[in-house]
Amino acid sequence: MKKYRYIYTALLALLLSAAAYAQTQEEQAGAQGTAAETEGAAPVIVVSGSKIEENQEDAVEKVQVVSGEEIRETGAKTLTEAVRNLPGVVVQGNNPAQHTDAISMQGFDSSYVKILVDGVAVTADIGGATAVYQIPVEDIDHIEIIQGASSALYGSDAMGGVINIITKKPELSDGEGITFKGSVTQEFSSNIRTYTAANMSMATKRTAASLSGSFDWKKGKEETYFEPFTQSNISYYLTARRRLGFVRGTFDYNFDAARLGVYGLFSDSLQKSNYTPNGLDKTAVMTYKATRAEGGINGDIHVGDTLTFSGFSSVKVFDLNTDYPQKNASDNIMNFEANETDSNAIDWESEIRAAWDPNLYNSVLFGINANLQTIDGDSFENRKKQVLLSAFAQDTISLFDETFSIVPGVRMDFSPPVDGADLLWQITPKLSMRYDPAEDTVLRLSYGMGYKVPTLKQKYWLFYHNYGSGDANFILDGNPDLKPEKSQSVNISVEQKIAGILTLSAGGYFNYVNDLIDSYVYDTTSQPQRRTYRNIDTALTFGGDVSLSVKADRFDGKIGYAYTAAKQYNESDGSFTDLTLRVPHRITARAGYTIPVIEVKVSLSCEWNAPQLIDAEEKTYTPDYLMLGLNIDKDFWDGKFSLYGRIDNLLNNIHFIYASNGDSQIDYLALHDGITATIGGRLAL
Repeated sequence: MKKYRYIYTALLALLLSAAAYAQTQEEQAGAQGTAAETEGAAPVIVVSGSKIEENQEDAVEKVQVVSGEEIRETGAKTLTEAVRNLPGVVVQGNNPAQHTDAISMQGFDSSYVKILVDGVAVTADIGGATAVYQIPVEDIDHIEIIQGASSALYGSDAMGGVINIITKKPELSDGEGITFKGSVTQEFSSNIRTYTAANMSMATKRTAASLSGSFDWKKGKEETYFEPFTQSNISYYLTARRRLGFVRGTFDYNFDAARLGVYGLFSDSLQKSNYTPNGLDKTAVMTYKATRAEGGINGDIHVGDTLTFSGFSSVKVFDLNTDYPQKNASDNIMNFEANETDSNAIDWESEIRAAWDPNLYNSVLFGINANLQTIDGDSFENRKKQVLLSAFAQDTISLFDETFSIVPGVRMDFSPPVDGADLLWQITPKLSMRYDPAEDTVLRLSYGMGYKVPTLKQKYWLFYHNYGSGDANFILDGNPDLKPEKSQSVNISVEQKIAGILTLSAGGYFNYVNDLIDSYVYDTTSQPQRRTYRNIDTALTFGGDVSLSVKADRFDGKIGYAYTAAKQYNESDGSFTDLTLRVPHRITARAGYTIPVIEVKVSLSCEWNAPQLIDAEEKTYTPDYLMLGLNIDKDFWDGKFSLYGRIDNLLNNIHFIYASNGDSQIDYLALHDGITATIGGRLAL
């Protein structure tokens, strides 16, 4: 670490210097300076912390927000690309060329992070981790992130945190006419990737409708080698070939004191890649096809000024097909058996909430939720089902002239014995507090109990992973004997604003987990390795993060560091050992500056992940990960047209630490595209 700590010291010094310069400029500007502009900025309204709309600055829970402007500046095209610059959010896989990215937080993997769109859970990848690669950013207004156990409000799958994607909403027309808005985006990349997106909306005094879609296609990088056994040239994929199409439509009708809406979406994706880019199995190409469809209704009704009812009902379908050539008993490198797996998940979920403000000091929320999950496919004898029923309540209490707030809450989960499963139930409490000792200082403390029912995927499915080369590829078998997981979670944070433009934030967490579900290798002789799930009696995850951000008229930036530890208890010798595939140290930085006169916005982003442990007994590690990107954006015609350029992997895979087996970042993560340049444009209609 010593040999490159100077790089991060320099990044911090650069950010502080720019912040100091920005502050000086504000002071010189006086009453007409940028401080007034910052104070006049519209507040960010969030809903994830309490399921009730509130100002982000006033939220009791700590809610991180990624704005639409930040998404645009980083050039993100999917959810994982949009959130990967947050210090406490880890994108596992780290390969933007593949569809296998997954989001983890607080030492929990992606199956513990609940991802929602406008408060509705996204279709899971066959009952497991959410298919985040199928969530484009075209119609996203902003993204809200809450770290830590949120099971009291969001139920199972929220032990690690919640990510709520808030989509753009058409504004109702003030008059009797119809208002139309829209935009078109087109970009091309040097790695033969093209991205096309469009959205349009129309609104009247009562109705609002929107339609958005995108198409993301990447050719993939192929290479040919001579095969002595067949005396022929064979092509294989160095980087994945992929296709992702997405369309989403909404329609809302507004009454005097109510709203009723319907929505629907469809996405289709295809990926082709080699599960072992290195070695002799280059002919084994995995094809991964997935489609997602969802439709539902939502709405709300206001009863006077103090009572609001809201809710939704949705049906979600996820289909997955994998073609996976697997070497048979023969050592002949050309002798593969075709393995095809078809799987299908159909979920139905409904929720009704009541928000009541009886006085100036209380804001009460009640709700009930019902979720039917089903899964079928080649790995099952028949369709598997499970039902999750729950009721939840919480009260936001403001005291001492709103300088102190406390939020007690509780949830009751019940899973009836369906398909021969055991009857399960659990009560999960939560308690959050916020104290503002000074105008620019915020202290937060929360306790929450997490509860997670094993997914149908964890219990029954046979899945093939193709994250990269070597040990990153494996076959994962389900385990029907898994027990539910429970956790005790404590989070603490402090936030300090300085001079109106600087914000220093620090936080820590501790999670004590019983019956943690984790995968392990049970057959090391097969290629790829075979893994399955098991319950770990006791596990701990703990860590924290610190960040410094600045926002002024022409400059904004943020630098952050996160530490994560995850350990399991071994009853045999009474010791704790590290859990695998967690990022122990993570540094992120982003800075943007608008050049005067020419009004060009230049943004620079940096991400570094320390090596991850692969095998605790063998002490094997992945390489570290370092990525630097540059984005340049210029508006024309009063913002109606934007032209932008982007360079990704600016360092061309330069990093510091090789894997235990000698793999570099480029080898382990299949980042063979190297430096990629992108040019694109956006036209507002």
